[in-house]
Amino acid sequence: MNQKNGREQMRAHSRRLQWLGLCLALAGIVSSVMTPVHAQSDAYSVEVAVANRSASEQQAAYLAAIRRVLLNNSGDKTLLNRDKIREALRDAEQYVTGFTYRTPLPGTVISSDIPITQLVRDTGEATQLMMVTFDRALIRELIDTSSGTNQEQRAPVAVARQNNSALVWLLIQDTGRDILISDPEAVNVQARARELAGAMGVSLVFPVGDAADQQAVSVNDLLQMNVESVQLASERYEQRTILLGGLRRDDNRGSRGWIGQWIKIEGDQQSQADFNSSTLDEALQEGMSVLVENGAADSAYRYGGPAAADTEGLVWVGSVRSLDDYASVINFLEAVPNVGTVYPKEVGDTTMVFAVLPRSALRDIEIASESQNWIRRTAPTLGSASGLGASADLSLELGQ
Repeated sequence: MNQKNGREQMRAHSRRLQWLGLCLALAGIVSSVMTPVHAQSDAYSVEVAVANRSASEQQAAYLAAIRRVLLNNSGDKTLLNRDKIREALRDAEQYVTGFTYRTPLPGTVISSDIPITQLVRDTGEATQLMMVTFDRALIRELIDTSSGTNQEQRAPVAVARQNNSALVWLLIQDTGRDILISDPEAVNVQARARELAGAMGVSLVFPVGDAADQQAVSVNDLLQMNVESVQLASERYEQRTILLGGLRRDDNRGSRGWIGQWIKIEGDQQSQADFNSSTLDEALQEGMSVLVENGAADSAYRYGGPAAADTEGLVWVGSVRSLDDYASVINFLEAVPNVGTVYPKEVGDTTMVFAVLPRSALRDIEIASESQNWIRRTAPTLGSASGLGASADLSLELGQ
């Protein structure tokens, strides 16, 4: 039995090594960073993973996209049950103003929040990402006029939408770089902020970072926490609650110290918090606390605690330059007590991010690394060339 298990483990490691070899080779060829693809869009556009560019997949993408746009802009989970909405879903194309395709690099991780078509769900294969844009006026009219089609659906939904979602503008200053929340380098910051807000029952929306956003809000506006400019730029996203943040590394507290400010904006009402924190993660938690006044995380959610058994932790590892390095890292992680599952989540030129389950095992990994002479605890640079690990829970580096 032990020999059988050993052979299965060896085959599993072989598959991982083959996968990594392909990703590293591609990284070297294209000289590009492989970061996760995420569904970053405005309130009336959404990206859908499709299997191909056929007419049938196009129609399937329209349906998946309009469902997401309707829910995002109404905040009402029962919306899709209304008669008028059901009728509209049968001809989703009439609300579409345009679409574009893009092909992610091989090895790219597609975020779990991206809608997928039924064919992608059945086959497990997606070859394209299709950005679908809808007519803002028609979508708003559809939502507003559908509320009376079913008597049981007449309860207002605007308050729920406004209270349970927020638009986040954030500027992070680190090692001489100004990084916006919409930049690729901040993808993990977005993910961690969503996780923290989700534990408090709040969904987050992030600015697209396109030409319209750049024209409306400059880096200087964010540096000065210019509320008026941010409010004007936020009108396109139709979110009543706005969270504006500015974070910078505190040179007086070492590489892991942060200082900054959060402002919550709701119409003419504002609340502000200035803070100092030891880590970027703590700085994000400060922001979510401002967003949800007197709010508390779901009782089932405990950061790093036993109740977070189904929540993954992220371990950033630098100087992974070969398959042998990869094998050494994953063997080390799997051997740490209390680690249940380990798998590679993101791959860069010489850096990787590993997902670890349960999250509570991160502390065990940190302790185990202290007794090794080939791997050490470190703090990655947020604006590094890899673009990975911006909000990793634990950071390690290979080498003496």
